[in-house]
Amino acid sequence: MDIMAIYQDWAAGLTAADHVTLLAIGFGLMIFAVAALLWQRSREKSQSGLVRAPQQAEMASIVPGERHVVAREKGDAFMRRLDRLA
Repeated sequence: MDIMAIYQDWAAGLTAADHVTLLAIGFGLMIFAVAALLWQRSREKSQSGLVRAPQQAEMASIVPGERHVVAREKGDAFMRRLDRLA
């Protein structure tokens, strides 16, 4: 038997008040689902924020160009070529 036919037979016996009640329940469930997703996302952001904070503090102390200086001291091939071209 077709599912839509079963639903139509069941819905035919409902009153207008029943339809409004089902509509309100449906909207309530959708609002609850969105609220649950937003709450879950905010918890993930707060937890990931705790992990990222030390890394951001470390990033602030890095001097621009520092890795090129370190690479030149180690003998980076790219930096040696730049030195030869200069």
